[in-house]
Amino acid sequence: MIKVENLSYSFPQKDLYNKISFTLEDGQHCAFIGSSGSGKSTLIDIIMDPERYLFDGKLEIEPNCRIGYVSQFPQLDKTKETTVFEYIGEEFIKLQHEIASMCTEMETSSDLDALLEKYQQALDVFDSIGGDNFESNIDKKLYLADLAKQKNLMVTELSGGEFKLIQVIKEMLKSPDLIIMDEPDVFLDFENLNALRNLINSHKGTLLVITHNRYLLNHCFNKIIHLENMELQEFDGRYIDYNLSLLQCKIETQELAIADDDEIARNELLIKKLRFIATNNSEAARGKTLKARVKAQERLEARRIKAPFVDIKQPDISFIVDHEIEETTALKVTDYSVAFDDILLENVNFEIKSSDKIALIGPNGTGKTTLLREIFKNNHPSIEVNKDVDMAYLSQNQGEILNESRGNHQSKDRIFIWWRKKFTPIG
Repeated sequence: MIKVENLSYSFPQKDLYNKISFTLEDGQHCAFIGSSGSGKSTLIDIIMDPERYLFDGKLEIEPNCRIGYVSQFPQLDKTKETTVFEYIGEEFIKLQHEIASMCTEMETSSDLDALLEKYQQALDVFDSIGGDNFESNIDKKLYLADLAKQKNLMVTELSGGEFKLIQVIKEMLKSPDLIIMDEPDVFLDFENLNALRNLINSHKGTLLVITHNRYLLNHCFNKIIHLENMELQEFDGRYIDYNLSLLQCKIETQELAIADDDEIARNELLIKKLRFIATNNSEAARGKTLKARVKAQERLEARRIKAPFVDIKQPDISFIVDHEIEETTALKVTDYSVAFDDILLENVNFEIKSSDKIALIGPNGTGKTTLLREIFKNNHPSIEVNKDVDMAYLSQNQGEILNESRGNHQSKDRIFIWWRKKFTPIG
């Protein structure tokens, strides 16, 4: 389906790939892994729209290949009120309306041939994406993802994790030749992560999924593509087998690299001795011996074993506070309650000190995001924020901006409370 040969690509200040190659065949479920910043998302962009990029090498995609895409940060048009069922079936419902409209138009049209051709094209498209059974297929996918009860809810009522699953279902039901997903596990609790696993494993088509999640890697894929340090490795098989082979290769490579280093060091020491002798001795033979040894050193350097593929330097990050900060109450919540159709939170009480770092955990849909937004807005009688506190809000919805009384702060479902020179992330 996709064939990449010796592909190289660079930004003005950074080289991303150096002659990478891989293939993706029909029906494969491929995990695309690698450290953040290694260029995974950029490579996905190149595959989806190669005309936008100037790269070296060859990229071949099967003709007429239809590609579906699930973004890492899906955007929701909150001005468009729609149910979960309508949102998932949007393309099918639109085609249904077009076909019905053409049937009505045929009754009075004078150009019947052109209309019949258009009608047949719409029917072919509807049939190619499984339109005849789309309602039952939606029900099956929702049941598989344990979201059957949400079928008639408004999409805006879903949690971030639930909406991510709905995005996956929507793309799968369009039956594209290839579905590309960029970290679909982001924001999912374990129950929804298990639902995503079920959806991936039930899909009969080809998948290319960027993920760092070990649970999905161990249970969902039969091919691994690993991008690191401008190089790429591909492995046909399970992630656990790839990890084992990678570890074995790393050990062997490290041993060979150590042996190379030792030999190069010994040769360098010998060259220094020969230089010293040649400097103080005018015999031609001494010079020839030195030149031969230098040439040998150059050959050793040229065939030197590279560092192991998986060795990645980790940044050393630390926060330094230049003076002690007097601990005081930054946030206090007293008897906080919230309900929609059902009670989400009731009589919630907690207090956060200026030196605390708090993780707010719980299943999707239990009110975590609602509570964070209320704290940020700071206009609820049950929520008291210290007057010396400054806050910023990061939402899991990338396009969301909260500007109620505190300026514009762009998204990830975290609140940062600044206290002089120290900050406390919440959630």
